[in-house]
This record gives sequence, C-alpha cells and structure tokens, in this order.
Amino acid sequence: MADTPDILQLSSTWIRILNKMDAMEKCPRDFGSGDLLHCSEIHTMMVIGKRPDINITDLAASLGITKSAISQMISRLEGKNLVEKCRNPDNDKEILLRLTPHGTIAYLGHEQYHAKIYARMQEKLGDMTPGQFRFIATFLGAIEETADEFTQEQP
Repeated sequence: MADTPDILQLSSTWIRILNKMDAMEKCPRDFGSGDLLHCSEIHTMMVIGKRPDINITDLAASLGITKSAISQMISRLEGKNLVEKCRNPDNDKEILLRLTPHGTIAYLGHEQYHAKIYARMQEKLGDMTPGQFRFIATFLGAIEETADEFTQEQP
C-alpha cells in the first residue's frame, strides 16, 4: 500500500490534470467544419457518429447525462446544422439522431485530432509493459469509483 505522502503526490498531480482538462473543455475548437465546438458538443457528436440513429435515451445513458441536458445539446447542434433528428419508422414516437454532412466533417476532424493525441501519448508511453498499463487502468478505475461514490453521497 502506498504511503500517505505518495497518495498526496498522486492527488496533487491528478488535481493539476483535472484543472488542465477543465481549461481545455472551456476552450472551443474548430475541427474543420468552421464551427467552434465545446468538448461537450463534439463528444456528443462523436457518440452519434459512431452510433447513427441512436435515440435520445441511449445517447444520454452513453454520455452519463440527463435526457434534458441531451435535448438542450441536440437543439444547439441542430442550430449549427451539425445534427439532425428524424422519426423512427418503426416507432413514430421515437426520435433518432444522426450527423449532417456538415457534422460529419467535424466528426472526422475530431477523429484526426484524437489520432494526433494518441500518437503523442504512444511516443511517451511506448516502452511500457502490459503490466504497467494494467496498473494504470486499475488506478484510473479506483479514481472513477471514488468519484462515483462521492457523487452519490452528495445531497
């Protein structure tokens, strides 16, 4: 088991990473469509791009946010002509979502952006062993579980 100073050092590094990620989330980017997109917008589009004709309920579950939040997000993305709604031909009450051609440009641009990030990380982590990767996965899983537990404890 790690000593308290080790846990505090990891915690301090983790907080710095969270602050940097938060700053990145707040800074919109153009992924080739000419639209400045926030992370929440492009990540919503990424799920839709990977699962065309997804419904709002499944999209909300996939992203871990409420259907109300997804509905607001879809309205914004529709306004930018990036996402379109259509009725399910088998269930007239169900709304399905897909990317427009304009949205597909941003989707593909974001895929290229991630490929660049992954390549850079591969350069930095390329000599790690499978055991080291498993350790990191366990570590990140523990952080996520702890975050989930504290989120559930909030009144």
